[in-house]
Amino acid sequence: MEIPAVAAPALPQIRVPAWAWLIVALAAAASYFVMLENGASHHQDLFSRGVQEIGGALGLIVFGLALGVVFAVVLAAVGPRLGAVTPMGAAVRLGWVGFATVVLVPFLKYPANPPAVGDPDTVSQRTLAYFAALVLSILLTLVVWRLRVRLGAGSVAGAWATAVCYAAGLAVIFLALPANPDSLDAPADLVWRFRMASLGGLAAAWAALALATGTLLTRWPPTGGAAQLAGTAAAETSA
Repeated sequence: MEIPAVAAPALPQIRVPAWAWLIVALAAAASYFVMLENGASHHQDLFSRGVQEIGGALGLIVFGLALGVVFAVVLAAVGPRLGAVTPMGAAVRLGWVGFATVVLVPFLKYPANPPAVGDPDTVSQRTLAYFAALVLSILLTLVVWRLRVRLGAGSVAGAWATAVCYAAGLAVIFLALPANPDSLDAPADLVWRFRMASLGGLAAAWAALALATGTLLTRWPPTGGAAQLAGTAAAETSA
């Protein structure tokens, strides 16, 4: 007697929004930096200098790979709607928006300080405040982008309305969030050079990420279903 084959039930497809992946990656990065700052706040090093350098390098590599994956996911989701003609243009635009949203806005509210500067008892408070600024900056960017799409990408009045809305949102973020609870006891020149080096390094990382992604997409353009999906999204945007 032949037993009829029973088809296996299809697994449901779970679609996770791109911003959810971004929040997860940023939360992991925040946890990593909290661990580093907690280690730096102790008077005695928990690990040797060599272990710290190797671990820091590996942590930066893992974080860079995670950021690259999130950047690719977001670019695939919103790239056709960025108004760029080429993949390089879309990657550069997303890189600039990502840098301003994820790095520049939180940095202006809570600038980076050298290691072991600040009260160790306020590490959690400062981390939560920085993460709140990060999340609010991402939400503000999403709201402004939705407003820009609704008002029309080529409208001058829409551009002014978007700029005013973004400036008002930044003012609310800067005024609503608390100030840094710690007073700086380090030389001002040392703190300034550290902050500029930190911001410059992050800017270089985002620029390299955007340029590398745009170069790869230009050299090996998507084919098959990915190209068809990108074409459909572009046609919907132009319509």
